[in-house]
Amino acid sequence: MNTFEYLLGTLLDVPVRARDALRRRRPGDGRLRALADSPQARALREAERERFRGLVAGLGAVDGVEHLLTRVADHCDRPSSFGALGTTVEGRAAMLCRMSASAYFVTREDIRVVLERVEAAGLADWGSPDGRAGTVAHALRWYRDGGLGPEGRRMDSPGLTSPGADLSWDLPGIPRPDPYWKRLSSAVRFRNEQTPEDADPAAVLSAARADGGGLVLELELRTGWREGCTYYTVTRGGPAGRGRA
Repeated sequence: MNTFEYLLGTLLDVPVRARDALRRRRPGDGRLRALADSPQARALREAERERFRGLVAGLGAVDGVEHLLTRVADHCDRPSSFGALGTTVEGRAAMLCRMSASAYFVTREDIRVVLERVEAAGLADWGSPDGRAGTVAHALRWYRDGGLGPEGRRMDSPGLTSPGADLSWDLPGIPRPDPYWKRLSSAVRFRNEQTPEDADPAAVLSAARADGGGLVLELELRTGWREGCTYYTVTRGGPAGRGRA
């Protein structure tokens, strides 16, 4: 082995040694479970749940919209690439607590009329970051012009988006939970809920449509244009984040 090969091998070995050292230092599951159930984590968790409950209640109160069911998955895990030399808060995390949530509704009037009422309700600041889609105005233009723009090009599909939530519609139905949904587990914390708890999606939708329901709407929780939200981060002893292991 020449000097160059020796130096190259040494440099390449540094990240591996650092990764192994970080793995040896990582906190145990008991410590992380205690942090996941700490008053601070519980408060942040409840704040996100309350935010989504407010969105669901607001949309359900719109005339011509009926809420059918809501699903929430809430889990705290070690990052999948633990030990990586991350420079971001998530890259340095010992644990991330995330929440995803979806609520399903049915319309009882023309979707174009319902969308105008949704906008008037002021549930969110609808619109994509580039301002080209994700608004009620864009959706109404899509319906008015048959999905074609001024030059005959296909427009972006209609849907409402915001930093806090997405609203889509014309779903073929309410998707059933993943068959493994109730059996998923985390070494730290995992909770999933459906409200109503024992509701069968197909039966709920069938009953709603028999009573005059039409399109299915799906409201999804977002934070800062990302699906779901990371509401609590525990760093590996660093100053960033909301908790320390």
